[in-house]
Parts: sequence; structure tokens; C-alpha cells
Amino acid sequence: MEKVNNQVNNLEQAVSLEFSSSKTKLQNNLEMLETSKRNREIATEIVRASKLKFDNGVGSSLEVIDAESSLKEAETNYFSALYETIVAKIEVDKALGNISF
Repeated sequence: MEKVNNQVNNLEQAVSLEFSSSKTKLQNNLEMLETSKRNREIATEIVRASKLKFDNGVGSSLEVIDAESSLKEAETNYFSALYETIVAKIEVDKALGNISF
């Protein structure tokens, strides 16, 4: 009986640890998603400003190309953070027993 109680206790602790870990990962990913979203918005504004400067003859094409490259990187980071957040949410749901594999 003591062996069964220990196994149940170990299982409860493992489930609790899995939930806690997945919840922390989700919270971190949500913060990263928000940061990458802001970075994407800033990069979009920089592209707009760079194109405006170029159109008015006070900016260079290199500046526009660099801004567009930074925007593409910001978009890639955003979509990567979005993906990681979705995966983390699935892990939380799994730890709660809402889904099974």
C-alpha cells in the first residue's frame, strides 16, 4: 500500500511540475510575442519613414533596403514567437488534461 501511495504521490508531483513548467513557458512566450509584435510595428514605421525620406531626396536607397531587411527579420521573429506561443499553449492544455496525444 505504501508503494502505491508513493507512486501516486510521484505522479501528482510530476503532473504539477509539468503544468508549472508549461505555464511558465507560455507566459515567457506571450511576453516574447508581445515584444516581437512591437518590434515589427517599429520596423514597419522605419520602412515608411525611410521610403518617405528617399522619395523626398534626403535618404538613400541603401537605407530603404536596410529598413526592409530589418522588417523581414522582425516579421520572421514575430511568426516564430507566435508559433512557439501556440506550442506552449498546447503544452499547457495537455498538462491540464484538456487534450491527449
